[in-house]
Amino acid sequence: MLVTAEANGRNRRQAFIAAVLVAWAAGLLVWIFPPLWLLLGLSPYSYWWVRRRCLRRMAVMQQPFPDQWEQILRAQVAFFEALDDAGKARFRQLVQIFLDEVRITGIRTEVDETVRLLVAASAAIPIFGFHDWEYHRLREVLIYPDAFDDAYQSHGGSDESILGMVGLHHLSGVMILSKPALLAGFAHQSGQQNVGVHEFAHLVEKETSEYGLPPEVPWPVVRQWMRYVARELARPSKHGAHISAYAYTNEHEFFAVLAEYFFTSPELLKRRDPVLYAMLRDMFHQDTGSLLHLMPRRRQGIGRNVPCPCGSGKKYKHCCLARAGATEPTPAA
Repeated sequence: MLVTAEANGRNRRQAFIAAVLVAWAAGLLVWIFPPLWLLLGLSPYSYWWVRRRCLRRMAVMQQPFPDQWEQILRAQVAFFEALDDAGKARFRQLVQIFLDEVRITGIRTEVDETVRLLVAASAAIPIFGFHDWEYHRLREVLIYPDAFDDAYQSHGGSDESILGMVGLHHLSGVMILSKPALLAGFAHQSGQQNVGVHEFAHLVEKETSEYGLPPEVPWPVVRQWMRYVARELARPSKHGAHISAYAYTNEHEFFAVLAEYFFTSPELLKRRDPVLYAMLRDMFHQDTGSLLHLMPRRRQGIGRNVPCPCGSGKKYKHCCLARAGATEPTPAA
């Protein structure tokens, strides 16, 4: 996602090769049929077409980071606050590019800068340790005012219990997140649930299955993980007390739930299952236990007694916080 000097040079070479090939093909056609000489103009256009995303990202990365965004990240994203100066600079650029390329739309609810920043942070956290990463399949994130059902409907019905989902069919390339659950995931850094990280972990798994593993992830660790998951899912009635029963729904949910633990409660996970923690550390190429270990325990995010951001008029602790805390993250379709 980020444009390094190496990536920029590689993209420039690809654009040059594309321009040369188009010029050669156009020249051949002109030699056969001279009136087609206008096709030679496709050569510089092909160069620009290959370079356009790289150039746009470079421009976005050079833009100043808004003060309001900085305040939101520092106040609500413990992962960002724990980074050193170089890490913070890289995280800001990941957020800038994500918000420039992925549309975030509110469905019957307001999407303010806090919601936008928390969605972008959810996307940046799982892939922060990868040198070069793309969310190829994601075009838009829909923010719902509450939980929703399998038909993507949210009207307050008793069967609406899904807090996050990666869409299928006509919603392919779309992620849906419950606004209260998203806010609650960053409001309690000592908890183990973060629906944003959960759903983007699903996307990380899908991306690696389609486009290959990042070079930072060693194959022996992947094989060890696959054996571990197969062994755990084979005995769902005996799962560890420190792992949510929801993780045992299938191998995809096991990965996403454990990713939540790894990025929200790494010290607890490391203490209770150091082998599992080590596998996740090597897969995500991050040591969150060491990163977040020195962070002071302080209340972050939305205060329990402030009006709920959903607009109900109730206090946050009696409205969306209670509802989000009572429901576990649910599967990506």
